[in-house]
Amino acid sequence: MSERRSEFLLDLASHIASVAVACGADREEAERIGMMSADEFAARWKSQHLYIPTNLWAEAEKKHKQVKAEFTGNNHQQLADKHRLHVRTIYKIIGGK
Repeated sequence: MSERRSEFLLDLASHIASVAVACGADREEAERIGMMSADEFAARWKSQHLYIPTNLWAEAEKKHKQVKAEFTGNNHQQLADKHRLHVRTIYKIIGGK
């Protein structure tokens, strides 16, 4: 990693390497994959002003799955408090009225 890269690209490469390790790649190969991916990203999107949106749909889906997994049949209010949602939203998530 002696080559100079922007802070963003170094962070991107590091994140990709971490994901690759979590998927079973050894550290050296993961770092190579991370750097190659960041370089490809930079080549593809060079000089563009990028807006990276919040992944709201995926975050909501993840929260809904968690609420459903934690639902015991009568803990609507506890789930609403824990997940900072209205109790009506909990009913909607679990398929109630």
